[in-house]
Amino acid sequence: MKMSSKFVIRLGVWSVLMLYLFCDLILFEGPLKQQVYRLQGSPAKKLGNDIERGIVARVFTKPILLSQVDYAVDEQLWRSGRTREEISNSQRTALRRIALAELCDHALLREKVALNDKEFPVSEEEINAAMQRFASRFSTPEELQKAMLQFGFEGEKELRFRIAARLQQQKYLNHHIARGIAVTDEEAKAWYKDHQEQLQTPQLYQLRHIFLSKLQHNEDEAVQALREAQEFLQSGTNDFNSLSLKLSEDPRSKDHGGSLGWMSLQRLPADFAQAVEKLKVNQTSLIETTIGWHLVELTDTQASTLRSFDESKAEIVAALETSRRKAAVKEYRKNLRLQHPEKIVIHEALLSADWTE
Repeated sequence: MKMSSKFVIRLGVWSVLMLYLFCDLILFEGPLKQQVYRLQGSPAKKLGNDIERGIVARVFTKPILLSQVDYAVDEQLWRSGRTREEISNSQRTALRRIALAELCDHALLREKVALNDKEFPVSEEEINAAMQRFASRFSTPEELQKAMLQFGFEGEKELRFRIAARLQQQKYLNHHIARGIAVTDEEAKAWYKDHQEQLQTPQLYQLRHIFLSKLQHNEDEAVQALREAQEFLQSGTNDFNSLSLKLSEDPRSKDHGGSLGWMSLQRLPADFAQAVEKLKVNQTSLIETTIGWHLVELTDTQASTLRSFDESKAEIVAALETSRRKAAVKEYRKNLRLQHPEKIVIHEALLSADWTE
């Protein structure tokens, strides 16, 4: 079949146009590609703009600021009792990577939740309670405002929105991992059987003492005073209550007959515990420790016992659910990253930059 001249002309024009577009947009970045860059920004320009603005990553094009990452790092340092000044440059970068990964995971999760927000409503009461918990971490309103700025929040309204989103994320996660963390009675009983040593209550000792401090007395003076008190007790001349009130320098126990309550050996200082373990009920002994001298009386003991399954069940279930939840959340986040690797863009250069204010 013979092609018409009009068709041939159209085909030729179309071919030339496609060739031009290919050369302009792909090979040479010509006028059309430059116009696209002007409208959307070139990759190099976008990167430069992000770095200049302190944007360390984008998730679904939404920015994560380096100041947000540093705020999360500051929280980690605060929990471990450290400060920025104690951290080397390499440690700072490593901690930033951990914090950024957490923020990226939350951003991915936020996108997922946004598609299902009607299924996981959050009440005003829940938001208000979470707002109060957040605000209670700061000693002044100024500190709260500074933290909001570090996170890129423009005001309380945006903070409420972000907190509501985080609460929705928690509900969304709980919904999707609930089956994986449930603990059956059989599983709890099996754990109880395999970990009975951990559920054994230690032997308990009921103690009372009269204490003289090494800061206030020399050894001869303290030992003589406590030996005289011990003789008074043995002869029945005085009782422990009156001697404690008169002699003891332990302000927490002297007004309560010197009572230390029920204690396990694990809760006592080693030098004190060794002597207590050798005592018999109603026996007194003079004990020296690093802080002073004690006239100690053992008034009663309770043997070590194994808590029953029913007594321990709630604790066992909670511990197993917590462990499983942590693993399930980690796995869910990992799968989210595998589903959307192209939606996470990280500007590595900023991770080694100086601290933000």
